[in-house]
Parts: sequence; C-alpha cells; structure tokens
Amino acid sequence: MLSVFDILGGGLCVAVLWLFFSARIKKYNPIHKRLYINAFKFKMICSILFALITAYYYKGGDTEMFLFAVRDMKTAIQEKQLSLGDLLFMEKVSDTHPLAYYFQQDISKYYVIGFMQHGANFIVPKLGITPYLLFFNSYLAMCFVFSFFALSGAIRLYKLFLNYFPKMHREIAIATLFLPSACYWSSGFLKDSICFGAVGFLLYGLFMLLIKREKQLASLFWVVISIYLLYTAKIYILLALIPGIGFWLFGELSFRVKKGSLRTFVTIISIVVAGIGAFMFINYLTSNEALSKFSMENILESSEYSRKILDRRAGEGSSFEINTSNPFLLTLNGLVATFFRPFPWEVSSIIVLFSAIESLIFLALMIFLFYKKGFAAPFNKIFKTPILTLSFSFAIIFAVSVGISTTNFGSLSRYKIPCLSFYLMFVLGAYHLTGLSYPGWLQRILDFATGKKKVTHVRHSRVY
Repeated sequence: MLSVFDILGGGLCVAVLWLFFSARIKKYNPIHKRLYINAFKFKMICSILFALITAYYYKGGDTEMFLFAVRDMKTAIQEKQLSLGDLLFMEKVSDTHPLAYYFQQDISKYYVIGFMQHGANFIVPKLGITPYLLFFNSYLAMCFVFSFFALSGAIRLYKLFLNYFPKMHREIAIATLFLPSACYWSSGFLKDSICFGAVGFLLYGLFMLLIKREKQLASLFWVVISIYLLYTAKIYILLALIPGIGFWLFGELSFRVKKGSLRTFVTIISIVVAGIGAFMFINYLTSNEALSKFSMENILESSEYSRKILDRRAGEGSSFEINTSNPFLLTLNGLVATFFRPFPWEVSSIIVLFSAIESLIFLALMIFLFYKKGFAAPFNKIFKTPILTLSFSFAIIFAVSVGISTTNFGSLSRYKIPCLSFYLMFVLGAYHLTGLSYPGWLQRILDFATGKKKVTHVRHSRVY
C-alpha cells in the first residue's frame, strides 16, 4: 500500500493543503487561527497513523480495496478506455462498461468488480483518482485529501455550535475537532471521511442559508453537494439526520415568536409538522426497491441479518453479541454498545483500548450529570434548545442503528463516528445549561487538549 512515492507525493500534498488552509484562516482572530492550525496538524498526524496502521497492522481492508480500484481506473485512463470527464458522471460500473474489464482482472485479494457495481463503494475511488494522479500515485496523498475534507466539515460543525454556545469554546473544540476516535477514523481513504465532512457542511450550510441568511449561493452549493455525498455513500446517515434537522429548524422558527402563548402554540405545531415531515420524507426515500432495506419495518430484520454476517467476519476477542429480539431491549443494547462499549474487561487489543477509554469517559459524564441533576432537568433544557434537540435525536437514532447491526468493536468504533460529536455536545450542553460544573478530570482534559487559557467569549463576527 505504501511506497517511496508516498513520501514525495504525500509531502507535496500536505504542502499544497497547508498553503490553501493558511490562506483561508488569515481572516480569523488569533484564538481561532491557533485552534485551526492545531486541528490541521492533528488531522494530518491521524492520516499518517491511519496509513501506517492499515498497511502494517491490519495489512489491508476496505481502504486497500479502494486503492486497487483507483489503480485500475488509472490503467483504464492510460489505455484511453476512460476519461476523468466520463468518470465524473458515472455512479457505478456495469458489466458492459470498459472499466469493468480492469476491475475483473484485479480479483487476487478483493472482489473489486463486485464492490464497484454499487454506487456507495464506487464514489470513493471516483473521488480519490484525482489526488492520486496529481500527487505521483500516492496512497497517502489520498488519505490527506479525504482527511482535509473531513476536517473542513468538522470546522463548520464547530462554528455552528459556537454560534449557540459562545462561552463553550474549549468544549466544542474537543467534541468536533479533537475527539480521538472520530479524528482517526475520518482521516483515511474511506467513505467515513467523506460522510463525516459532509455532515458538517450540510448542517452549517443549512444554518447559513435558512437562519443566518448569509452567503446563500455558496451555502446552497454545499447543502446540495453534502446531500448527494451522504445519499450516495451512506444514506442511513442522512435518514438519521432528517428528524433532528426538522426539530432544529422549526424550533428556531418558534423562538422568533415573541408572545409567550403564541410561541408555545408555534412550538407544538413545529414539532408536529417536523415529525410528520420527517416521517413522510424518510418513507419517500425508502419507498423504492433499492432502498427498501432502510424502511422502518425492515430495521429489525436487517439488523439481525447484519449481525449474523458480521459474526462470521469478526475477529476473535473483538466481537460482542446482543442476544435479544425484543425491540426495547434491542434499542437499549444498541445505545449502550455505541456509546459505552467496549467495557474495560472487553479490551483485546491496543486499538480497542483507546475506544474503551473514550467510551468510559462518555459513561462517566452521563452518570455524573444524572447523579447531580436527575433525569428531568437535563432533558428539559435539551428539548428547549433546538440545536441540542438536533444533537440528541441524531445521536440516539444513529447510535441505535449502528449498535444493533454491528458485532465487532473494531468495526463499531469506525461506524459510530458521525454521532459522537453530537452525543458529546448534548451532554456538555446539558452541563452548561443546568449550571453543573465539570468533574476535575474533565477540566484537566480540556486544559491539555485546548490550552489552559479559558475563553469566556468569542465574537461571532470572527467565526463565520
């Protein structure tokens, strides 16, 4: 997977990305400029670690299969059987397309042609071929470019939350820019990097388009692009986002109403309309045969099938089971698996250990919150804050969907990354809104990750 070309091509790619990035952040104040520079460095380090661990520890995987596909595309382009223009408008490869011949010849380790007949897989090498050609056939360069897109989306997510909680500068930075597992798994040549970045671009684009009403043309562009990427690569992320987006946007509408009684009426109507609209839209998206596996009535059946398939693939010592078909217990177990597992006694490797530490922190934060404030007060604050309602609904829906369909801790640590920032934000937001002080150990983590100087206010004019 890695060669001497990765030193040259990867180094050149980082230099180009840095020049572009540094030019973009010149307009920001020193606080944000320093923060973004640290985030850029951390993200590039994560990409290098991802490439090394994938090549020498895992010795392959999905990312290597995508690399094989990119190499096949390059060969087809060199032999005049394909052009970048043709590739741009291709959603997947058919058996009769000239490119299929090259995929069919490349099945020594992976069944490349089979994977590339699905648009969700085809989009990865389709987007990766350009940096691969530009930077001397470097696999590492593709990781850097995909990682940079994920970072760009994370920065937009940071800006979004900072608009609502300007005094939570450090907490938001941890949740969106420096969360270890999310940063690592969104730093490789994978669908996860595309989707992680697209979520940030989508939500920030909607915020600028519909709430701030600024930069509307650019915002509309990124909303459309993000929806396309999510719809193509992992539609279930988009489906999980839709209810929360509805509650968020209609909640913002209700807060614009000044009169108390009218605001209550608008709030109730907004929730009802958002819920009905989300339900109808999801059923519309899942109405055809190709997407029927995402419909609500097939979730339990699909998750059971997925668990059986993954049981056969899971490595020894890294798998877990959810032995129930009861919908309530299945949902509860899915939430626990996504946010709080692996437990310390389930650790079987260094990779799983880091995930276990992060999950233990999540669990400790939740227990401390409920112990100090009870259950009613935090949720009362969350549901009165539209952006936290979005965070809560997306985190819960997505956590259940991946938690009940995955039986391998390694795979789960990768699949769950889109919802982790939102989980941490609604928990830390509840701390902030209820006036609960953080535990001492969390204060030390914040000091270590973002610097000891606490920022009490950030000017909005420098954020956007």
